[in-house]
Amino acid sequence: MDCASQSGTVILKIGGGILRDKDSFERVVSIVEGKKKSGKKQIIVISALYGVTDSLLDSMKKCFHNSAKVEETIASLKKMHKDYLKYLSNPKIRQSAEFALDEEISVLEKFLYGISYLKEISPRSKDLIQSFGERLSPIVLEAFLLDKGINAEFMDAEEVGIFCKGPFENAIVELEKTKKSLEKKAMPQLKDKVILLPGYYGVDEAGDVKTFGRGGTDYSAGFIANIFNAELEVWKDVSGFMTADPKVVPAARQIETLSYDEAAELGYLGAKILHPKTIDPLRQKGLCAEIKNVFAPEVRGTIICGEKKMHECVVKSIATTKDIVLITVNSMSMINMPGFASTLFLKLAERDISIDLIVTSETSITFSVDNKSVEGAMDAAKSLSDSFPCTVSSKKDVSMLGIIGEGIQETSGIAGRLFSALGKEKINVELIAQGSSAINLSFVVKKADLDRALQTTHKEFIE
Repeated sequence: MDCASQSGTVILKIGGGILRDKDSFERVVSIVEGKKKSGKKQIIVISALYGVTDSLLDSMKKCFHNSAKVEETIASLKKMHKDYLKYLSNPKIRQSAEFALDEEISVLEKFLYGISYLKEISPRSKDLIQSFGERLSPIVLEAFLLDKGINAEFMDAEEVGIFCKGPFENAIVELEKTKKSLEKKAMPQLKDKVILLPGYYGVDEAGDVKTFGRGGTDYSAGFIANIFNAELEVWKDVSGFMTADPKVVPAARQIETLSYDEAAELGYLGAKILHPKTIDPLRQKGLCAEIKNVFAPEVRGTIICGEKKMHECVVKSIATTKDIVLITVNSMSMINMPGFASTLFLKLAERDISIDLIVTSETSITFSVDNKSVEGAMDAAKSLSDSFPCTVSSKKDVSMLGIIGEGIQETSGIAGRLFSALGKEKINVELIAQGSSAINLSFVVKKADLDRALQTTHKEFIE
């Protein structure tokens, strides 16, 4: 297994989805206790508690229309977090945590009133408010750790210096600047403390809070592992990546190892185990990540590393994206016309629309977008007619599947086997994309055929 030497430090990324009750917090505390006994230095990067980020996004809209909703939102957030503190045995630790929560939530309250009075939700205010989920959850976990006698300290992004750049809601870390700050402010504390750091957001050179996008706490854990030359454990309610969604394919099984590229492709295609942005900072240092199950910590999870190993089945996993739309632009003006595609993609970029698949011919371009982007993508494509005569059409109720594995491109007959198996089940392929990635073959089917297509593909290549 191709992993760089470790520093004796482990980064524990704790997903908010597993922090739903007293038992789950105690499980995390037990994991930290075990690693402490083994001599590991630990940094915990924690997501917002389950449902909090969605609640914050929803509260912005409500408070925009009605200032009375601010008080309701604040009361709900306090209850969501303080309800856990009643399980602490030490009253001083509980009171200190309650005070810290009140301080943070009072700041959030001011911002929500600002939205209500100004009748404006700017990208700046949206990112700032979204960051509060990751500001509040570490206070609760810190209290649980302290209550069990574990010396722990939460340091927020502004205090410890997690710096970023780029657009709101999709920023990236300023790695060298953050490295210098963490080495100065966090590293000395690791000698005798468990450090808690927030995921999901950083601060740019102007002092603005910017988030790394949904799932961005994985990315935070990745670049913190890079800075500390540490191993990364991503704690979830599953033990790793599966060969397919087990809810649809009962025969699906856990994958032992994935290369960096395989894990990234699965993330881009919709597998929600690890955010694909996490991979690059790990790759830079040759570090490994392991997906761990908080309900079965003794089970070895999927290891993600630099080793590229072709599986005997070639295909390691099949990922799906349920809700996409295909948009086709037809124009005779494309023939021998430089700039047609670049004009189209520029218009899409101006609307912040991301594209998944692209297929072109002499007179048409077909690309896929998610359901939320359909209206903007159609408008962007239709605006091409100002410069190029064209027609634009869309195909809805379709889904994407991607088969992933090292060696797919070099192995003959993969596409033939796939289409033969789907053809026998009378499943029509609406679009196929292969070649842009050496480890991925993606195709689109009707949404109604998605489950059968997944089961058929899994049976053909993996079972």
